[in-house]
Amino acid sequence: MTPHRPRRPPHQRRTWLFVPGNDDTAHAAALRSGADAIVVDLEEMTSPQGRPDARRRIAAFLPRAQATGTIGSVRINKLEHDGYADLEGVMPGQPRAIFLPHAESAAQLAALDSALADIERRLDIPPGSTEMIPVIESAKGLVNLGALLQVSPRITCCMLAVEDLAANLGARRTPAGDELLYARSRFLIECVAAGCVPLDLPCTWRSAAVLERDMEQSTQLGFASKSVVYPEHVPAIHRALTPSEADMRAARALVEAHCAQQDNGGAVAPGSAWIDYPERNNAKQLISRYKLFNPTE
Repeated sequence: MTPHRPRRPPHQRRTWLFVPGNDDTAHAAALRSGADAIVVDLEEMTSPQGRPDARRRIAAFLPRAQATGTIGSVRINKLEHDGYADLEGVMPGQPRAIFLPHAESAAQLAALDSALADIERRLDIPPGSTEMIPVIESAKGLVNLGALLQVSPRITCCMLAVEDLAANLGARRTPAGDELLYARSRFLIECVAAGCVPLDLPCTWRSAAVLERDMEQSTQLGFASKSVVYPEHVPAIHRALTPSEADMRAARALVEAHCAQQDNGGAVAPGSAWIDYPERNNAKQLISRYKLFNPTE
């Protein structure tokens, strides 16, 4: 039995695990994975002929996810494709968020906002309670991102895709991922400026070693939330994004040592190492993140 966990607000959702829409086994595995949010996918992971059945399965699955405290969400198709049918099929399950793929224009997001408002009214769902998460998969979407994030207050998070984005840019994919470093940086800056939580691109290499390097780059840039395509990646991502009590105590000791160093006019106590401001700042960030998940401490 999957234990109940408190439902996390946007800035505490570390992992968004994507699963196929019509695979009950994958749905159950996703719940067991411990991911903070599950994205049941009607786009790439579900064939067009499988979508009608998948919508029914998703509508039934979403309340189960919510009952455990997991954020249940759905990636629909573009509205001009099967998106409207997707919404009609899954909204009775009251997803917490709807992912819109290939977001490039304000008009796309305004149309989704309008469609959600209509369905919420018809189904007696609290107005405005369904979040919208644009998925950025092209250069056009990335350069328009600042404007896209202003379309609706429903937009609390935004996701950067990886393989379609790389294809659009003509980038040659490598395990190091340096080919998408600028895109990740630009995406993060635009989201932070708009007050929106940026969801980093998924690591689509299964290797644990590649994931470790990817998370090192992700956290260096400043990401604190990540989309996921392999359930086994979830624990490692959580470890990277969740400071332990030991981490917090070490960080606090470093900050105190830096304060003492400054109080002594920059002199280093015998047996101690010099502490630079970047090290102190990193430690203060870690303490702040620890408090985010442990507010009573």
